[in-house]
Amino acid sequence: MPPAWIVGLAMFPFGLVAGFVITALPFLLVHLGVPLYKVAGVSATVMSPTFWGFLLQPLMDTGLTRRAYSWLMALSAAICVVAALILLSPARLGPAAGLLLLAELSIVLYSGAVGGWTAQFTPDRLRGSVSGWTNVANLGGGALGSLVVMSLAPRIALHWLGLGLGAAIVLGAAPTLAFPEPKSSAFHFRQVFTHALKATWNACKTKEVLTGFALFLAPASAEAAINLFSGMGKNFHTSSSTVVWITGAGCAITTSVGALLGGFAANRLSRGYLYLGAGLATSIVALAMAIAPHTPLDFILGALIYNGTAGVAYAAFNALGYQLVGQESPVASTQLGLFAAATNFAIVYMTWADGQGFKYFGVRGLLVTDSLASMVTASLLLLLLGRRLRKKQIDHMELPSLAN
Repeated sequence: MPPAWIVGLAMFPFGLVAGFVITALPFLLVHLGVPLYKVAGVSATVMSPTFWGFLLQPLMDTGLTRRAYSWLMALSAAICVVAALILLSPARLGPAAGLLLLAELSIVLYSGAVGGWTAQFTPDRLRGSVSGWTNVANLGGGALGSLVVMSLAPRIALHWLGLGLGAAIVLGAAPTLAFPEPKSSAFHFRQVFTHALKATWNACKTKEVLTGFALFLAPASAEAAINLFSGMGKNFHTSSSTVVWITGAGCAITTSVGALLGGFAANRLSRGYLYLGAGLATSIVALAMAIAPHTPLDFILGALIYNGTAGVAYAAFNALGYQLVGQESPVASTQLGLFAAATNFAIVYMTWADGQGFKYFGVRGLLVTDSLASMVTASLLLLLLGRRLRKKQIDHMELPSLAN
């Protein structure tokens, strides 16, 4: 197989689109005069395919190869992003949001195709490393892409930014050219909602996978405040330029470092414990930000540490997902899509909840909401499911072929 860093970089297009929605879009909308609570609603809507997009993921396991699906979905996402940025304005917020929703759906399907392909050729001993680099590309690349958008937005028309972002999305799929040839699909198109779904059900009803779903659906490691940091600058008396650099380059560095450290740890520790432990750490950071005086230094330190710890959680999530899928599942894309849907559902509803905390209690309410939801659920999961999260019980697990 190619080096782990090349495999991970194939998720760069996902990072560009998701990073734009999470970081650059709130920044642009706030500066267009859209109130933050409404920005939270738009962000949650556009992000929604990350949890309901799994309904279409069986397509990535049927008919065409995952290589073909990867390139088709990257192209679709690029076209929708370009069109959305051409339209983006308070007066045309609805159509622009609709196009961004389609872009997010396309990139979610792209992620499923690439992830299922990756699961086929990545051995367990390298899953942590691949997951670390996946998140460097996803979170770090997304933050850097957002930095470019936010930095250039005051000087360059949005449609030019859209064209540049669209080109980067398509070119970002280039690492897949180094991947081993994907296996042919085990299912024909006409079997997408019959044999493929039956195989998915058989794969997902095991105790280990159900334990994974319990972790991913809870807000324990949602880290949803990431979606709103770029809109919090004014509440911490932080200049726009500082917000751009911190939520862009600064967070790109800390999330990348956190993801690499998380990937290293995921090869050596229980991935379930690591996932919940990172969630508890971010809850402490959010609570500290809520209590501390709201100065620019508090914003800088809080955003950087929160994002760095989130990188650990995301690497643990990816490694645990690859572990639960194994290398022989014919429905790997669908399974990984379901895992992503579960954790992104938690992110979306917590983004909305954080927005409501802001609406009624200000930025302190937002941060306390984010903190308590993570702290309480992570503690309960450790208490209730701790035995199932032990490394010896689920590590190195491979699922049998389920094609029949």
